[in-house]
Amino acid sequence: MRRTPSLRGLQAFEAVARTGNLSGAAAALGISPSAVSHRIRGLEAELGVGLLRRTTTGLALTEAGRRYRPAITEAFAAIAAATVDLLGPDLSRPLTISLVTEFGFRWLMPRFHRFLAEHPDIEIAVVSAPQLADLAAGEADMALRYGEGVWPGLCAEPIMRFGVSPVCAPALAERIRGQPLSDAMSSVTLIRCAYDDWETWLEAAGAAEVRPLRQLRFTSFSMAATAAIGGEGLLLGYTGYVEAELERGVLVRPYELTVPLRTGYHLVYPEERLRDPRVRAFRDWVIAERAPAGEAPPA
Repeated sequence: MRRTPSLRGLQAFEAVARTGNLSGAAAALGISPSAVSHRIRGLEAELGVGLLRRTTTGLALTEAGRRYRPAITEAFAAIAAATVDLLGPDLSRPLTISLVTEFGFRWLMPRFHRFLAEHPDIEIAVVSAPQLADLAAGEADMALRYGEGVWPGLCAEPIMRFGVSPVCAPALAERIRGQPLSDAMSSVTLIRCAYDDWETWLEAAGAAEVRPLRQLRFTSFSMAATAAIGGEGLLLGYTGYVEAELERGVLVRPYELTVPLRTGYHLVYPEERLRDPRVRAFRDWVIAERAPAGEAPPA
């Protein structure tokens, strides 16, 4: 006889393990946090083992919970895939695309009107969040992610490889024009962003040991670009990200050296999602919009 516990309890456990808290699980399941907690307690009683424990920062999986989670996640993914095979994709809900805000603002939005014009019948939800969406769990249909292009279990289509080169306001470029790079760097502010590649460019320029006058740090590239436009310092520009400012002349490149990076943005999705014609349509459109390596895509 099969030992199959309550499906509702398993759903609650999988949702809490995926979201990390009762509130997130409740939102995912469309029930109250207390109902999620009740279902988890019922599952633990049914199994005779504890799956979750409270910590000072929230909930964490017990050793038993960590052992149990992969099989439960895989089982729900298999049920979802079997349902799609039987009934076809659920076209009643929006096609959900996950990305980080900056890439959406600087790459997707300037050209998104073309996709909407080509596919007026497709309803889309664009979800911006700092954490990666769990595609296997159905948190999104597709994602635009930054990296080297390897996400186990997912297809990854390269969209844009970056080349990097400093940019700054025209007045600052004029002030440092003709100066040796070491002298220029020691007299200006270096504008930094989270996870930027200044060290890569400086090393390629033979200036790895140069120290700027000071550093100004931002978590948002757009805020950093605004500071650079205001003459606050040198910003490392990324092809595909700063073309609008360069075309308007509010930023210029004081140095010719552009260094290509190994990392870039990719369209990522589980292969089975291609059964959904909306996923195929968005994939084909993004691939048509992508640019050759190191070049800015058309706006």
